[in-house]
Amino acid sequence: MAKLRTINQLARVEGHGRIRLEQQAGRVVGARLELYESMRLFEALVLGRRYDEIAEIVCRICSICSTVHKVAALQAVEHALELQVSTQTDLLRQLAVQGGQIESHALHLFCLALPDYLGCNGFPELAQRAPAELQRGLEIKALGNRIQELVGGRAIHPFNLLLGGLGSVPAADSLKQLIDQLQELLPAALATIELAAGLNESLPALHPLPCCAASGGPSLFGEQLTTSDGQQLAACEAYAWLDERLVGYSHAKLSSFSEHGPYLVGPLARLNLDVPLEPSAQAALQRYDSRLLGAPLTASHLARAIELLQAIERAMVLCRQLLQNGLLPEQAAAVQPRAGSGTALIEAPRGLLLHQYSFNDAGYCTAAQVVTPTAINQGAMALMLTDLLQCLPDADPDSFKLQAERLIRCFDPCISCAVH
Repeated sequence: MAKLRTINQLARVEGHGRIRLEQQAGRVVGARLELYESMRLFEALVLGRRYDEIAEIVCRICSICSTVHKVAALQAVEHALELQVSTQTDLLRQLAVQGGQIESHALHLFCLALPDYLGCNGFPELAQRAPAELQRGLEIKALGNRIQELVGGRAIHPFNLLLGGLGSVPAADSLKQLIDQLQELLPAALATIELAAGLNESLPALHPLPCCAASGGPSLFGEQLTTSDGQQLAACEAYAWLDERLVGYSHAKLSSFSEHGPYLVGPLARLNLDVPLEPSAQAALQRYDSRLLGAPLTASHLARAIELLQAIERAMVLCRQLLQNGLLPEQAAAVQPRAGSGTALIEAPRGLLLHQYSFNDAGYCTAAQVVTPTAINQGAMALMLTDLLQCLPDADPDSFKLQAERLIRCFDPCISCAVH
C-alpha cells in the first residue's frame, strides 16, 4: 500500500511550496509539486479600479519582481488606452527592467543555488565557506537594486514609473557614474560564468522541453510569443494559447498551452530561442553552446550567469544611448479614458510575464489577467519531477528529497507571483 510523505516547505525559494511524495516499500514511486501559499486575488482586486490605479496595485504582487510587474502593467494599460510614451521613457523602463534582472539573477545564483553545490545548509553557512563568492554576489545584487532606485525611485515598488511618462529623469552624472560601476562589475560577471560552468552537478540530465519566450522587441521585451517548435503568436493571442486552468493541488493556475504543453520559460528558454545578446554575453554563449543546446535543466545556472553578463552589458548600452540622446524633463502624459484592451509581454528574470487588461468608456477595469513565469513553469516542474523519478528508480525518500528540492530550485520559482 502506498504511503504519503510531504516535503512541507521547499527551502531557498521565494514563497511557500511543498512536494508530496508517494512511497512503497521504502522507495519513492510518485511526486507532486504543490504551491500552497494563500491565493492573493490581485486580478479580482483591480476590477472596477481606474486605469491609473492598476500598475500601482499589481506591482505589489511581489517585492523581488515589482519593477517588471510595474512596467508590464503600464505597457498593457497604455496599449489599451492607445497612449504612446517617449523614446526616453521607453529606454529608462528598459534600464529599470535590466536592473531587476541583475538583482534577481545575482540573488538566485549566489544565495539560493550556490549552497546546493558547496554542501551548505543555507546562507549563514555559505558566508563561512565561500565569503569571497558571496561578497561578489551581494555587490552585483546591490548594483541591480541601485539601477531600479535610480530609475524607479526605490528598488521595491517603484513610484517614479508612471502611466505615459516619468516623475523625474535621472541626472546625466548619475548615468555616467552607473556606467563606470557596471564596467567595474564586468570581471565579476565573467567570473560568475566560470563559477556556474564549474559547478559539480549531481542532477541527471533530464529530457529537454520545448521553450517559449517573448520576441520582436528590445532585450527582454516583445510584441509576440515565439516557441521552439515554430509557433509565433501576437501578444493579444498569447493568453488564450497559455490556456490557464484551475487545479485542485495548487493555488496557482496551471497553463495547458492549448493542450500542447508543457513548455519551459526562463533563462534556458531565452538562450535556446536565440534571443539577441550583447558581444561579451554572445561570446560566452558560443563558448558553452554545447552545454545549453536543447535546454537541459542542469544548465540553468550557467544560463542565468550568461544572462547576468548580458543584463550588465545591456544596461551600459542603454545608459550611453540615453546620454547620447540628451536627457529631457518628463512628466506623466494626460490621459483620455476610452474602452479598450491591452496586452504586454515582458521577460521577467524567471521567464515570460503577461499582463492583460480591459477598460470601459470611463476608464474602469472590466477584466484583468496576469500570467507569471512560475505559474507557466508548473507543468515543466511536474514533468521534470517525473523524469527524476525515472532516473532514480531506487531512490529512498531522503535522497530523493534532496534531489527534488535541487531540481525545483533550478527554476528559481517565485511562488508569491504564481499565486497572485
